[in-house]
Amino acid sequence: MSERREVLELPLAELMAAAAARRDARFGTRVTFSPKVFIPLTMLCRDRCGYCTFAKAPARVSAPYLTLDEVLAIARRGAELGCHEALFTLGEGPEERYPQAAAWLEENGYESTVDYLVAAARLVLEETGLLPHANAGALSQPDLE
Repeated sequence: MSERREVLELPLAELMAAAAARRDARFGTRVTFSPKVFIPLTMLCRDRCGYCTFAKAPARVSAPYLTLDEVLAIARRGAELGCHEALFTLGEGPEERYPQAAAWLEENGYESTVDYLVAAARLVLEETGLLPHANAGALSQPDLE
């Protein structure tokens, strides 16, 4: 019998113990955690992923994007509560699908959602010291730059 088959036939408790031992041998036992505040910059998205529970249609949000004042209020509250990071969540390119998103960006002087994300992240870092990072979905090379 192969080693793989033998492992798969172990009782669950033994399988979990073997997996934990293998993980600990490779990576150690230290678990790190950095408290973060979530900042939903926009809940609009150009995509229609069936599994997504985050994205909303424009009719289901009060505004296409959080304002910078709203972003800072969330970030400041997170910092007060001991957070070290600000995780920006957003949909991919909502301005490509929703005229409301494109209009909001234009009215506020931004070329794209990514352009606005950069401005919001910079502001959060400068004003609160929280380390910003983003779950922005698939980005093009120019967006990454």
